[in-house]
Amino acid sequence: MVDVISGISPNAMRRVFGGWIFFAAVVGVIVSVAPDLSAQFIGLTLFVLVAFTLVMFGQSRITEGWPSIICDNNYIGVVRDPVKREYICVNSALVKEANPTLIKPNKKAVEIVLDSEQLSAEDQEVLNQAVWPRDNKLIGLAHFKKREEACDSLMWCVKHRSSH
Repeated sequence: MVDVISGISPNAMRRVFGGWIFFAAVVGVIVSVAPDLSAQFIGLTLFVLVAFTLVMFGQSRITEGWPSIICDNNYIGVVRDPVKREYICVNSALVKEANPTLIKPNKKAVEIVLDSEQLSAEDQEVLNQAVWPRDNKLIGLAHFKKREEACDSLMWCVKHRSSH
């Protein structure tokens, strides 16, 4: 099972999508029963609401969310390309610590410090493909969660999930 350390969880995606459906339904009803609106305006409004809902549903990841940092048994993954669902994953045995940090200009992030002695040149090449490449470190955004809590969650995952 994959744990979302940081990012938007599937439950949050379901709530957002459910909220949108409720909002679109309320707007659709109000526009439909409002007096003195042309049929063309009502039809166009309903079409836009339905079209936007379908596009949103197509882009939405209700089952998986939009994770930024994940933990999967012995691996920690940091998103490389969220649209393609690509992650840079490292064995959790390589993780030394996780520190709260900032990425310029003002993005809250988690810095995952890796054991440089265990990294090969090939590992470093993979790290250089990250969104924010650093030597011996992976950087992941801390969405909707305090950086300190994300660091604690990540280190808990490293200590407890890797033993399985």
